[in-house]
Amino acid sequence: MIKEACVDTLEQALSAARNGADQIELCANLEADGLTPDDDLIRQVAAQIDIPIKVMIRSRSGDFFYTAEELDDMVADVLRIKQNPILGFVFGALILTEEQSIRLDMHALRRISEAAAPLPITVHKAIDLCTDILSEIPQLKDISNIRYLLTSGGQATAQEGLAMLKAMHNVANPEITIIGAGKITYQNLSDLDNNLKLTHYHGKKIIQTRN
Repeated sequence: MIKEACVDTLEQALSAARNGADQIELCANLEADGLTPDDDLIRQVAAQIDIPIKVMIRSRSGDFFYTAEELDDMVADVLRIKQNPILGFVFGALILTEEQSIRLDMHALRRISEAAAPLPITVHKAIDLCTDILSEIPQLKDISNIRYLLTSGGQATAQEGLAMLKAMHNVANPEITIIGAGKITYQNLSDLDNNLKLTHYHGKKIIQTRN
């Protein structure tokens, strides 16, 4: 089981590494659900921990409907940040169709994935806002370095999204690994894993802090 800790400071990253996290997702401003961290923080964390680091790419808080200019800026961020010794990137983007359906923005995902290559991409919980979550997954397999999907099964918590998480795993496997998320903590992880049997779990409190 891979336990991925979500952190937004050097201190949190060091604590996660000390206390048994297998990898981290490094963000800024977790109170805004995570933004792109600055270059100094990325360099400091990479220099001081020895577990893999995934970096959030999100230029602003709010929704995941990005303008062309915002996407250009995030592509530039990826090209710059990938020069650091990191595992990969976390990104998600949405579009609203003429039929008023919310879907993944595959153009944005392709551009970010191309910029990140060969590093892998984790598509984040933006997918949980899609109108038909399961139908979004097959197209992700067409982008070779999209390897992970971070999700709470369309619900606020993994516990509430159990059935959808299982269905998503069945559709995504084996090309894409589901990372269970949504209020997963060191206290409820074992019970959730007994139901889900996933290989990866994610949370801000997934590791018990002892020091």
